Amino acid sequence: MKNNSEMKIVLCLTGLLLNFHLAFTQIDGQSLNGIWEMDGYGKIIEISDREVSTYDVTKISCLLNYKTPRNNIKQLGKFELINPNSLNLKLGITEYHLHRIKELPKQKLISDSIRLKKPKLNFDVFWHTLNDNYPFFERRKTNWQEVYDSFKNENYTNDKDLFKVFRKIIEQLGDEHTAVIASEDIMEDNQDTLDVQVEDSGSEHPSMADLGERILNIYVKEPVKYGRSLNGHRLINYGLTRNNVGYVQLNNMIFFGDYKVSDSLSGYDYLFAYLKESGSNPNYQEDEVKGISQFLDSIIQKFKDTDAMILDLRFNTGGYDFVALEVLRHFIEEETTVFSKKAKKYDAFTEKQFFTIKPSNNTYQKPVFLLTSHQTSSAPEILVLSSMSIKNIQRIGSNTKGIFSDVLEKKLPNGWDLYLSNEIYEDNEGNCYEGIGVSPDIEINYPVEENLFIQDIETKLKNGDDAIETVFKLIKA
Repeated sequence: MKNNSEMKIVLCLTGLLLNFHLAFTQIDGQSLNGIWEMDGYGKIIEISDREVSTYDVTKISCLLNYKTPRNNIKQLGKFELINPNSLNLKLGITEYHLHRIKELPKQKLISDSIRLKKPKLNFDVFWHTLNDNYPFFERRKTNWQEVYDSFKNENYTNDKDLFKVFRKIIEQLGDEHTAVIASEDIMEDNQDTLDVQVEDSGSEHPSMADLGERILNIYVKEPVKYGRSLNGHRLINYGLTRNNVGYVQLNNMIFFGDYKVSDSLSGYDYLFAYLKESGSNPNYQEDEVKGISQFLDSIIQKFKDTDAMILDLRFNTGGYDFVALEVLRHFIEEETTVFSKKAKKYDAFTEKQFFTIKPSNNTYQKPVFLLTSHQTSSAPEILVLSSMSIKNIQRIGSNTKGIFSDVLEKKLPNGWDLYLSNEIYEDNEGNCYEGIGVSPDIEINYPVEENLFIQDIETKLKNGDDAIETVFKLIKA
């Protein structure tokens, strides 16, 4: 059984796990066959009549990541051929730009099976992958050249030693979107040290799922509960409080598609079963958006006579950016540019992409209060970041986690998976909140660590939930 920290990392990767197995279609009779290099992201895509291959590229390496038969590709994505030498790919909310190249970088290709397993080669590819793509070394207080100098001459006698070095480096970064997932035997050997939860905390204090349920039942007379989240919550809970304030507890930005997944599954098992079902559906994104939109349309109709609405994201640990933006569309009154992002590519960046959303057909225009905590991470942070441009939304709680970037997936030579942040998200003023999170308008000093956060709220709950009671005071004023 995996611990909560590992589950959070995997949930942050879900958009990637579905999206980055790329898809291609022939457009306007023009062939996509050939070799395409992505602007940023360290990716090359090779397309033939028979198959599609993706490669991970650094300054020292070119490694096969993924290969699929050509006849599978219609299930998995959308391309737009701009001209014979230029291609756009739309995945989730992001557009990726590719240009045609003549051949793979043969001098970087590594295919020798013995060499691929050498720990020193894997360390070098790991270091160069982050050096080429990771933009937050200074923000994370890490001198990356010093890291290389410190570990380049390590005596890597086996994979266990190599994994320990990777873990040490990644722990120093402190970025929950950056991880190495080794072979199953290595991961199992390190399970005890990977478990960062407080010992026996569950015996005295509730889980985050239980705490969310308790808050709901205290403040909402006739709560409506739907679905399952990764951590055992209901996915979305809502109802009317005694003060005529609507309350919505949204616990993930995924799982809104209507897929047949066994009720007996939970945690990782539920997540991967859900991804398997949605991954076979080329319209999974539309399914997620339709699901959350229908719920919000119904909720807004029920809350039309309320004085305000609370959207509680304190227990929301990830999902899809496009679900987060669909939520926000229900609380705006005009087309709004909400943030921009760019990706690191060697010593430069890709061109900024600006993201604009339009109001939904059914919107709520009265005061909205977002409740946040340090557990609010990844996709829900996109909603919080975007809300800074919306005049009727106020944030209460603590800073969010501060992990905004999509997760870039890479393969190391030995087959291990490397995940990293490579994108800089910025608000409309050009501010980046990576590593620090979006701050609230009204601060509640929640502890950073999950179990202490749970204990803090649970201990004070007999006198009321600080964030919800603050909303009630603001409404009365």
